[in-house]
Parts: sequence; structure tokens; C-alpha cells
Amino acid sequence: MPDNRLINISLLLNIFVSILFAALVGTGVWYLLKVLTPQTISVSGSSTSQVKNQIASYSLTIEVSDADKAKAVEALTERSKNVVQMIKDFGIPEEDIETTSLNIYQRQDSVYRGGVTTYELGDWFASYTINSKLRDLARSDDLTALLATVEKASMWGPNLTIDDKMIDEEALLNAAIEDARNKASAIAVGMGRKLGKAVQINEGFVQYMYGGIKNEAFGAGGGGIPIEPGSTSTYKNVTVIFELR
Repeated sequence: MPDNRLINISLLLNIFVSILFAALVGTGVWYLLKVLTPQTISVSGSSTSQVKNQIASYSLTIEVSDADKAKAVEALTERSKNVVQMIKDFGIPEEDIETTSLNIYQRQDSVYRGGVTTYELGDWFASYTINSKLRDLARSDDLTALLATVEKASMWGPNLTIDDKMIDEEALLNAAIEDARNKASAIAVGMGRKLGKAVQINEGFVQYMYGGIKNEAFGAGGGGIPIEPGSTSTYKNVTVIFELR
């Protein structure tokens, strides 16, 4: 018969080896997680800059009416051609002139008879809207005055914006990353740690907050209306992951 004492010793030895192995494995996992895998923090950063507006956009709508549809369309065609040519003669290139809408419709007039309201077809209306961009704001006063002389027309503008090509995105990005680094450094000090290198950067889009004026003139006359260029605020946001030491 086998010696029970030897069996018990062997069993205890197996248990001890199993416990020791588990401890070694656990220590190895801890070492990998705590030592080889660095701890990190994720911090957001932002930057802003003021950019002087460089573009003035205008929208002009011409509208004519006539009892005869053909005459209304003919009158609108002549007036719209004259306005487009006037804008071109001012110096606006074709790529900055855009037709945005053309509408031809017959108005319905309400008629009240015998206590009942009915609708009858009225005159024909035709409208034409054209947008233009002026890239030389030194001439914005002149263009505003010129468009304001167009009779029986509604003008919206100038809407002042910036040229995307003039934005220094690299400077905005670097400033946003530096802002995130400063925040992360303060957090690390508060934790009794040191800040390590950036291991990941998630970049957001450049955002704008327009500060230019919007002037509206409806069939206005005269000229010399002062147009101040103003500026637009540009923003950049990033999220940066830093190592902690």
C-alpha cells in the first residue's frame, strides 16, 4: 500500500507549486500593467486668434411685375443683364458672381364678395437674385453705394468674412497643443507625478465666430455708407494624451 504521508506531502507540494506559479503570473501581469504600460491622461486644449476680414459678400434681388407674363420675363431679363454687367464693370471677376435664384410666378389676389373671400389670378412676378464677392475691402464703400442705386431691388450686405487661405492653422494647432500641455502639467504636479511625452493628438476643425457687420438696404439711394471691415475670431480645439511618469 502506498504511504499516506508521502501522498499528503506530494499533494501539499503540488498546492504550494500552484500557489507560487499563480503568484509569479500575477506579479508578471502587474509588472506589465504598471511598469511596461505607461499611465496616461487625456487633456483638451484650445487656441484663438483674431483675423481681419478680407471678403465682403452681397446679395441683390431684382423683381418686376406685369399683367403679361412674357413682358415680365423680358423686363427681368434686361434688368438682370444690366446689373450683372454693372458688377463686372466694377471689377468683380466672373468666378465671384453667382446667380442663386430665379422665380416666375403669378400672384393670387384675395377678393371679398358677398361675405365670401375668393382668390383671383393677378399680375405675373419675376425675380432674380445674384450674389457677388468683393475681395478688396478698400472698395466696399463704393460697391455698397453702387448696388444701392439699383431701383426696385433689395440688397443684403455686405456680409464680412475671412479668406480660409489666410488662416495660419499651424500656429493655431501649436498653440492649442501647448495649452493642453500646460493643463496636463498642472494635473501631473497635483498628482505628484511628472508629465511625459504626448502619445496621441486628436485634432478638431477650425471654427469661426464672425464679427463683421451686416448692412441691409432696400431700394436705397445715395452712397458713401461707411463699411468697417472688423475681424473674425478663429478657434482650434485638440485632445492630447500624455504619459505620466
